[in-house]
Amino acid sequence: MIKRELLFSKMKPQDYEEIITFLGQKMEELGYVKSTYVPAVLEREKSFPTGLQMGDYGIAIPHTDREHVRQSILAVATLREPIEVHSMINPEEKVRVSLVILMAIEDPDGQVKMLSKLMGLFQDIETLKRLEKASSVEEMYTIITKMELEIA
Repeated sequence: MIKRELLFSKMKPQDYEEIITFLGQKMEELGYVKSTYVPAVLEREKSFPTGLQMGDYGIAIPHTDREHVRQSILAVATLREPIEVHSMINPEEKVRVSLVILMAIEDPDGQVKMLSKLMGLFQDIETLKRLEKASSVEEMYTIITKMELEIA
């Protein structure tokens, strides 16, 4: 499920921890996740990083276990300048990401389905570039809703 109030355009975080914390706190304020969610995501990233290099485009999809989630939701942020995160494929390497999609999935089957849909999106580099260049939340919302990222 995509909500306008969890879309953020051209953010300028100091680092990856800051953007995860910001997005996770917004989710918590809106009642989608528990207070344990942000610390659990940050801890999970240490062992299972989520940076992905798709061609020349970097994306991060941080998430954690469903026990920290009240209701499934995504928070999406485009970044003014890329930040470095550890790679999902090779945690020793870093990926420069311009898009962060923080996932909170309550249903365990829903996480697999959402990751599958996101992987389809990530292979559509043109859509990713349009999303990155979006100058407003409304423009982001229009692009994302056309991607059919509803969580079943």
